[in-house]
Amino acid sequence: METPPRRPSNIVIRPFAFFFLFVFSTSIFSQNYVVPRTVEGLPDISGVWNYNDSTPFERPASYGDREFLNEEELAARIQRNALRGDAMAQREENLAERIIDAEFTDPGAYNGFWSDSEEPYTNIRSSLLVYPLNGRLPPLVDESMYQQSPPSSTPCGNDSMGTPRPVRISWGAISCDRPEDFGLATRCVFFPHTGPPHIRGTSYNNNMEILQTKDHVVINAEMGNDPRIIPLDGRPDLDGRITYWAGNSRGHFEGDTLVVVTKNTNSLVASLFLRFAAYGSAENRVLTERFTRVGDSAMDYEFTIEDPDTFTDRLTAKMNLFRLDARIYEFACHEGNYALPNMMRAARMEDQQN
Repeated sequence: METPPRRPSNIVIRPFAFFFLFVFSTSIFSQNYVVPRTVEGLPDISGVWNYNDSTPFERPASYGDREFLNEEELAARIQRNALRGDAMAQREENLAERIIDAEFTDPGAYNGFWSDSEEPYTNIRSSLLVYPLNGRLPPLVDESMYQQSPPSSTPCGNDSMGTPRPVRISWGAISCDRPEDFGLATRCVFFPHTGPPHIRGTSYNNNMEILQTKDHVVINAEMGNDPRIIPLDGRPDLDGRITYWAGNSRGHFEGDTLVVVTKNTNSLVASLFLRFAAYGSAENRVLTERFTRVGDSAMDYEFTIEDPDTFTDRLTAKMNLFRLDARIYEFACHEGNYALPNMMRAARMEDQQN
């Protein structure tokens, strides 16, 4: 995968910045903010936005039904992020020294400097999920498909349990028997764990560009480079027999909020993707997203999944987006060109040895 040079930033998060961040997140980004308008008079949400967010998707049980962190918990999160960024920088420095001294045999996988550790518009919630109120996923409908990526110690998984096909996980593989048993992102087919259509942060490339005209909005995520062209002109939904990997979207503004409703999703896509798990099928899912600009460089984002074929209740998640003075880059996925045949070749060699 070719990833562009790291974007310069003058934002450094440290524990002593907690008070500033708390005020920054709750006072400046408030209902008193006047959203700028486009030349057509629509709320202007255009630009390049980063959605890096270290908030867990599901709420740890210790928080109960408490949606927001207290001051000590938020300070601890900010400190962890700062320490993680410092640790990544130190690893890169150590790696560079080993390369110069020719004292290394394993360069590792991705360089740490690609990873995101900064969260200027800090999410002060205990989980991204805000509904159900306990911040946990609702129960699955009986017979709904659930797939999980294998642990890294068994990269080709173990299909002795007869995992349902087709595979819908993002990473890993349920077996090394056929290409279709590898995750969608592993094959460079689709990157649903980070978007589109619903957005969540991953370790890097957490950027998207929003473009606006009087009757369309285009959302182009850097990860996967799969732009969504969203009409705003009130046209009817597509025929249900026409489906897409990212679904088909229709949008409209409710006050200052862009509301995007997505249907017509390919049945090969899960209703909900997490990084290492896939829940159900999105064939009959209705996804509703809301984008609300709350500051010059801040936007609130939420998505709701209604899918009675997969979950016994709807679910809603909320995230924070921060505007960048930067650009997004072409995303070129190359791992699948080499890793996939090599993993299958290695598995056949192991079969012969056994």
